[in-house]
Amino acid sequence: MAKKSKSSAYGKLVRVVIVLFILLAICAAGYILLDQSIKTQEEENIRTAAEENARLEEQYQEAKAEEAAQAAEAKVEQWPLPNPSGWDIVDISTFPVANAFSAPVSRQEMLLGGMMLLNHWHSVPSDFPESELVGVHASDKSIQVSSSKVQLFPAAVSALSETLQAAKDAGFEGYIIDEGFRTNETQTTNYEKEAAKYADRLSGDALVERVRQTVNVPGTSEYQSGFSFRVDRYRKGDTEFMNQKFPNMDMSDWLLAHSWEHGIVFRFPVQGYPNATMQDKSYKTGESKKLSVYRFVGKGNAAVMHAMNFCMEEYIEYLMEHPHIAVYENGELKYEIVRTPGGSTAGVDANVQVSSVAKDYSVSMDNCGGIITVMSY
Repeated sequence: MAKKSKSSAYGKLVRVVIVLFILLAICAAGYILLDQSIKTQEEENIRTAAEENARLEEQYQEAKAEEAAQAAEAKVEQWPLPNPSGWDIVDISTFPVANAFSAPVSRQEMLLGGMMLLNHWHSVPSDFPESELVGVHASDKSIQVSSSKVQLFPAAVSALSETLQAAKDAGFEGYIIDEGFRTNETQTTNYEKEAAKYADRLSGDALVERVRQTVNVPGTSEYQSGFSFRVDRYRKGDTEFMNQKFPNMDMSDWLLAHSWEHGIVFRFPVQGYPNATMQDKSYKTGESKKLSVYRFVGKGNAAVMHAMNFCMEEYIEYLMEHPHIAVYENGELKYEIVRTPGGSTAGVDANVQVSSVAKDYSVSMDNCGGIITVMSY
């Protein structure tokens, strides 16, 4: 009986060990499965969190962009309201350029922008890009010139061509460009020849003032800008046409009334010339001679000068006092114009603020210590 009991106890022990082993194996397997499940869940949680973070970041960026757009729109809405009809110039000098980016502009671009002022008090810059001048007739055979040597900067030729085509469409032909760019050597020769007429009885400032009534001091003549030209009429073999004086002709009135639409203005208004409606601006331009001289300044600048009856000098003075303006036509924004300090130093480039909403823009130094940026809409 004793042996049987001992054997039975041993068997029970073995069974217990086996059961424990099985339980241990089950626990180990369960642990492995649980660990794998936990890892899988952790990976799922990480993926879900990443997707949620990406979604939240996208929402944040969209909200931020919408907020910026609303802020920019709010700024525009805060501008003074324009007149619903006609041209209106609105002073927005207290507002920055909305949606702006910094645009680099070279010194040469500024010199060729069209607003470089030349008069008795402002002379040709030392880095004047004379090499950029082109022959007017060589550039556009449809433009009549008095000589193949008549030159202008390309922007002026393009605007002149556009103007004369518009004149032709309106029924006016026979314009001729008598003179364009004048070299400093030519201006000096003209000046010295005129001075010689009075040198025996005048000297110093008195001589200069007398000569200036006819010929400007070298470096200060509008003809040295490369943007100005003298206009007359010419039709070969037409005696009746040629016997008329250009300022008295309908074609002169049309040019005076419409050239601004193409970026060209009459440069030296004097009382009653070129027609009876003209107001005197000689006290600003310093030029009282009756000259049929037109000047390229660009469409945006010309629109303001026309709307406000400004000569170039008055316009630049206006921008000094109102350095940020919005230009509307019939309630629609056409141009945004900004004047910032700069452009005075030869060889120095610049950066200007430009709205990313603008369709196009142009930049010019004004030769008065400022840079004029015109944005078109």
